[in-house]
Amino acid sequence: MAEANIENCRWCLANGSAGAEPAASNQTQYLMLKPTPPNPSAMVIPFRHVETPFEFNSAEWADLGEMLAEAKRQLDQFQPEGFTIGWNVGATGAQHIFHAPMHVVCRSEKDPGAGQGIRDFLR
Repeated sequence: MAEANIENCRWCLANGSAGAEPAASNQTQYLMLKPTPPNPSAMVIPFRHVETPFEFNSAEWADLGEMLAEAKRQLDQFQPEGFTIGWNVGATGAQHIFHAPMHVVCRSEKDPGAGQGIRDFLR
């Protein structure tokens, strides 16, 4: 179900419903960590309310590399052997909150789906 509006959006920080403080931020995005096993992860989330990465402006795209590097730096403590990185876009694409977080998921050889790509991993 899509978010009704910006005021109810879980990832718009001004709403206070993100559940934790950001682990890092830059001018256009912030980082949330989910350190829970078996696949610790992070989300890089734009401050601006946009539903999909197709709506990112040039500053958001330019800042994304910095936040992706920071996500990796913070997730390295879990000693991942790989990562799955991507977006869920649209309800059919498994997007549940219509704000565009990029998911960065730690992977290991012990994962039941080790060696499978994002399509198979997220099923």
